Amino acid sequence: MTVRITVGSGAANSLSGLQTAANRYEDLQQKLSTGKQIGRPSDDPAGAVSALALRGDLRRNAQFMRNTSDATGWLTAADTAYAQASDLTQKVRTLTVQGLNTGASTGDSNKAIAEQINAIREAALKIANSQYNGRAIFAGTEDVAEPFDATGTYVGNQGIVQRSIGDKDTLTINQNGIEAFGPNGDNLFDLLSEIADVLAGANPAVNPDAAPGDADSFETILAGKLGELDESMGALSSARAASGAALQRVRAAEQTQQTNNVTLRTHLSEIEDIDLAETVVAVNTANVVYQAALQTTANIRQLSLLNFLR
Repeated sequence: MTVRITVGSGAANSLSGLQTAANRYEDLQQKLSTGKQIGRPSDDPAGAVSALALRGDLRRNAQFMRNTSDATGWLTAADTAYAQASDLTQKVRTLTVQGLNTGASTGDSNKAIAEQINAIREAALKIANSQYNGRAIFAGTEDVAEPFDATGTYVGNQGIVQRSIGDKDTLTINQNGIEAFGPNGDNLFDLLSEIADVLAGANPAVNPDAAPGDADSFETILAGKLGELDESMGALSSARAASGAALQRVRAAEQTQQTNNVTLRTHLSEIEDIDLAETVVAVNTANVVYQAALQTTANIRQLSLLNFLR
């Protein structure tokens, strides 16, 4: 079978080759300019699917990182509040011991101590109403600016505040006001008021004529309040320890998320990003091929039937 090569068919083949070289050169230039191997799914269907999955993982990990950042801020604010409340409670204990050693006979001195304790109570209330990012950290899930009112009554709830810090890893980040400071009618603020009243001589349970060892004497009642104060300090320490343990978990999760972020981005880069040196060489090679095809096509287009009849 004889195959005839005409000027038209040769020109058509040359143009087809030129177009192929041009397309190849354009694709490589596009990759070089964007730095990406995959410009559209058809470039690498399997790679495109993997890249989409990795981007989804990155978005989830980014949300976990935002959650841990918020949890860290919340728990750090709570830890600061616990530390300040513990310091104030310790000061009250020192003052109570001072009043107990002084005895009921020096009323003016004890009244001055009572005034200091009342001032400390006000400071402790402000700490109990501490906020983080516009939310009261001891209010549970109740939307109130101050979970403790001026009388020391808790008006929050016992709701749980949680943050998702990883896959199937949800953490409670709050202790409500009752857990931290005690129930209404028997909380730290009630106790501070009672101690101040005993020292100021305003507590009706104290019998001024009772002997020091009697149950209703100044010394016995104040010693009992001192024991209750120690219990309140223990409750604060336990709440702070629980908050600290949660903070350690959050920081561990944060480290894991940072590692995951690097790993995911590395995998995504391996799929999507070009090898710069290799791509530059490929672009230069494609340019040479394109220029050669362009020159060849130009030469063929100049030929006519007369060139073959010479």
